[in-house]
Amino acid sequence: MNGLGDLTRTRRLLILGPSFRRKKDDSLLPACKRYDGLFFRVARKYLSDVKDVDVLVMIDDLTLIDGSTPLPYDEPEGRHWGGKTILKKVVDEAKVKNERFLKNQLRRRKYSEIFISMGKEYAAALPDLSSCGTKVVFPATGGPGPKAQALKQWFNRE
Repeated sequence: MNGLGDLTRTRRLLILGPSFRRKKDDSLLPACKRYDGLFFRVARKYLSDVKDVDVLVMIDDLTLIDGSTPLPYDEPEGRHWGGKTILKKVVDEAKVKNERFLKNQLRRRKYSEIFISMGKEYAAALPDLSSCGTKVVFPATGGPGPKAQALKQWFNRE
């Protein structure tokens, strides 16, 4: 193949929400490796087998970064998962930044599908993606188990 196949192949985009569980390594780790919640573990398991998925990660301030961006260890807010207070002002500010970030990402790459893997509270910081012309998958019902299963099935689809 002359390499053009890689340029024309349609890609998929995975957007992962922040995780309470984090690897406490002192060195910088890529965002996909720093966070260690259920959805990150599922994603890491399948990312090595698929070549058509780009990953964005929402960090604690609810803004998006590339999944390969190095992050230092930062103590999660609250004592347990779900203990973080999300202020409307923070959501609104992050939504503006995320809209710019995603517009740029979608301008650079054509995606056949976007999978959003996070809770509704975090997803409120994302812009409306229904008008981007790309199919959006957001399993918003059920607990972590069914959502993780949906993510696994998404990875296994060709």
